[in-house]
Amino acid sequence: MKLRTGASASGVLVCAILAAACSSADGSVSDGPASDGPVGEATSALDVVDVVEGAFEFAKALPGTNGRSCATCHVPEDHFTLTPAHVAALYAKNPKDPLFNPIDADDPTAAVPTYEHLMAGLVRVNVPLAANLDVVDANGNVVTNAARTIAFWRSVPTIENTSYTGPYQDDSRAATLQIQADGALHAHSQITYEPSEQLLDQISDFESTVYSDLAAVEVAATVAQGRTPPPVDLHFPPGSDEAAGQVLFQNICAQCHGTGTTQIIVNEAVHDSLFAVINSNGTINITETLPNGVSIPAQVHHDLPDHHDVNIGISGIQGLRQLEILPALLPKTVDFPQYWIRFYTDATRTQTIYDLPPPPPAIGQSTAPEAFSVDPGRAIITGDPNDWEGFKVPQLRGIAHTAPYFRDASAPDLPTVLEIYSTLILPEIVPLNTPAIYPPANPYGLPESLSTTQKAQLLAFLQYL
Repeated sequence: MKLRTGASASGVLVCAILAAACSSADGSVSDGPASDGPVGEATSALDVVDVVEGAFEFAKALPGTNGRSCATCHVPEDHFTLTPAHVAALYAKNPKDPLFNPIDADDPTAAVPTYEHLMAGLVRVNVPLAANLDVVDANGNVVTNAARTIAFWRSVPTIENTSYTGPYQDDSRAATLQIQADGALHAHSQITYEPSEQLLDQISDFESTVYSDLAAVEVAATVAQGRTPPPVDLHFPPGSDEAAGQVLFQNICAQCHGTGTTQIIVNEAVHDSLFAVINSNGTINITETLPNGVSIPAQVHHDLPDHHDVNIGISGIQGLRQLEILPALLPKTVDFPQYWIRFYTDATRTQTIYDLPPPPPAIGQSTAPEAFSVDPGRAIITGDPNDWEGFKVPQLRGIAHTAPYFRDASAPDLPTVLEIYSTLILPEIVPLNTPAIYPPANPYGLPESLSTTQKAQLLAFLQYL
């Protein structure tokens, strides 16, 4: 069965249970350009009653909370993301809405909340530190708080396509949707009791039926059957910008956003190039420095475990925003925290390995001089320096509907994403063979890996992914 979810003023509304005839005889769903509404499939493993109940529990504030529901931040009307436009409109309508609880909508110690981060589509997230880490200040003094947590500003990811995109959270710290929901109810809704296993299962069951389009449903069905989804192929007319963009996506983007799930790094050389060998002082050896200021590592790892399927560099780019290094390309919008992390050999925290990032002008894993980190990413969870500023590779289905982009919500639209990739990211990934050979298309003065035509073609394709 399939059910389509829509939205009402009160939150998620289960609009219909579509007929089984929407599937072909073998249970597959035809591919094609994405539809504009989130689509879901209740598989045989899910009870339809639990799915429907989970939809209402997702939408309503549960007893013993601060008035927030899951849908408070994962807004159904916006493909289950949180957009600056929604926050601004809601604040103008009702500044006392539960969304504006300062616990994570602002600095909880602020005398007068400004909500400037929330207005940018960001929420404050507290993450536990791995046992072999400490937070230090710029002078190297340990400043870890008593709770051994660290706070970041992160965007709100969509729940679309979660049935095949686990583990969850940007840093993959939640193995299941139940764990993710439980954490959100405690951290963001301040629930005063332990949610029942049945409640968490029902919310998980609902979230597992929400998809960006019918092509994503097909991917989920293929994954559920233990098969590898086929490469993205939306059958555009030959010669169209969309068709050309699809070829570019398959040749470049799919190396990191690979297979039908668009969330697995399939090119081993590309994967390895993201993980430089770190010296005993936290630096890396480099072979050359590109015109954009990014350095090419001389040595990379070839034997890291599979969990190192992560995205490197986004936090480092936000650091450039904070320092206003490239204001035309990377304008500073809001302040982010400044962190330095000490790595120890083990949980006793008696023998230091090094502090990251190394002080400039030294170059570390971020492949550019880094005065501080705004978000060390998965390294906070694993305690592994190879995970420095690493994040789970996001799936890209329905990406045209889930702005703003990146973990820091720093790109308001897809053209901005393409500009950042063309100037700062693609030139660095040597195995992609995408050197910056095109002149700057904008006033920031950096050469680009993609031509103006290629960016337009990719943009046309991404509207349908």
